[in-house]
Amino acid sequence: MNDSNRVAIASAMGALLGGVWGYLYLTESGRRFRLQLEPRIDDFMNEIHRMQGTVHKAREAAGESWASLQEIANDVSRSGESAERAGQSH
Repeated sequence: MNDSNRVAIASAMGALLGGVWGYLYLTESGRRFRLQLEPRIDDFMNEIHRMQGTVHKAREAAGESWASLQEIANDVSRSGESAERAGQSH
C-alpha cells in the first residue's frame, strides 16, 4: 500500500467518523438514537461484568478441583508406598 492510498483511506475514515459524530450530536434524530442506545450499552456492559464474575468463579472452582485431584493422587501414591513397605517387611 503506497502513501497516497493511506492518505485516501485515512481521509475517508475521518469523513465517515465526522459524519457519524455530526449525526449523533448535531441532529435531533441523532440525539434520540443516542438516548435509545445508551441504556443498551449499559445493559451490555453489566452483562459483561456478570460474565467476568462467572468466569472468575469457574476458574476458582477448577483450581480447587485440580488441588483436590492432586491431593487424592498423592494419598493414593502414599498408600501404595505404605503397602509396598509393609509387603517387604514380611
